[in-house]
Parts: sequence; structure tokens; C-alpha cells
Amino acid sequence: MRLDPLVRDRYPELMVGYAIAHNVKVERFVKELDEEKQGVAKEAQDKYALTPILEIPEIKAYREFYKVMNVDPTKIRPPTEYLLRKAIAGRFPSINNLVDSCLLASVKHWAIVSVYDLDKVRGTPVVTLSKWMETFQLIDGRMASPTVAEVVLRDDEKILTAYAMGDAKATMVTPQTKNALIVAWNAPGISQQQVEAALNLAIDYAKRFCQATIEKSEILT
Repeated sequence: MRLDPLVRDRYPELMVGYAIAHNVKVERFVKELDEEKQGVAKEAQDKYALTPILEIPEIKAYREFYKVMNVDPTKIRPPTEYLLRKAIAGRFPSINNLVDSCLLASVKHWAIVSVYDLDKVRGTPVVTLSKWMETFQLIDGRMASPTVAEVVLRDDEKILTAYAMGDAKATMVTPQTKNALIVAWNAPGISQQQVEAALNLAIDYAKRFCQATIEKSEILT
């Protein structure tokens, strides 16, 4: 995976980490992961339940970055904000063990962590800027059009994700997924240490709860 110099020039504080995971076992429910999820939710409730969400510095950082990319954060919430709200409410998402592992890492360390089916990726993924008037299909089936200022991850054929719009259906994790690309993003104001911590935790969860073996991991700055 690589970072386009165009992104470095436009958003010099953006950092992206990634890991390659092999031999993953995707399951709907893993008891130990569910227990971990409950613990993370309890931590979030204890720490943030009495704090106005919009006063949390990390939430402010993501909302400001959305605005810089010409995305309205009141209409499309940053994933970290969405997940924190769900955790506090006791309704943390349950997708599958691999996706949930990444979502938990996001909540713990404030970096957006996503995961993609590596066998559906063509060529070398690149973090770049979206093109004018391009569209892609989201996991829920809706079509999305990133803003021209929006950061996207694409391969040789298609968009895998747009920073604000969300992940593509084309590379979503399914029960048939065997190899995965884990990606962690920051926003200006979220440190490299937080990105590294989120990526490392997602890797640890993938090994513990998904039986993954990790080929490599790297931070792109």
C-alpha cells in the first residue's frame, strides 16, 4: 500500500497504517470477543457518559477534518463519533469478529480502523484524492460520490473506501474472506502513536479472535 504525494501535499498531518492478515476465520459470534466488547463499552461509558460528545477533543478533530474535505459532519457522522455514541448507549455494532475487532480498536484509540477482503483488491492500494464525479457502491447498497477534496483508498480498478462516505461493497468482509487488509486512519490532531496503537490492537484482536497470521504492518506518513 502507498500514500499518494498529492495527499501529503494537501493534508500533511494525515497518517495511514495498514496490516496484511492471512488465514482469517470470519465468524458471526465469538464469545471472548463479545466479552471484550462489553469491557470496551463499559470503559467508554465510565469515561464519557457525562461528557458532551461534541466537547471531546478527538470528536472535534474528526469533525473539523470533515469540514476541510467539504463534508458536513452533522449529516455524515465520523465513525469514531458514531461508535462512541453506540458504546455509551450499550448498542455497540455486531457485524462479524473481524470487522468488530477493528471497530473496537477505533473506540479504544481514536483512529478509524477498517478492514477489506484482500482477495478482492486488484493491484497495489493507494491512498489518494477522489476524482471529479466518480461514484461507488457502499456496503448498504447506496451509491456514494466523494467530494473532490476527499481522501479515498483505491486499487487499480475501484474505490475501496472514501474517508467520510464509507466502505465499498466490492471489498467488504464476508464469511468467505480468508485474507484481509486492515487500515487505520487519523485526522489532524490524532497522533501517530494513536494510529499505531489502534492498528496494533486490531492486529492483536485479529490474531486472538480470528486466528489470523500477520504478514506485515506499516505506518505511511
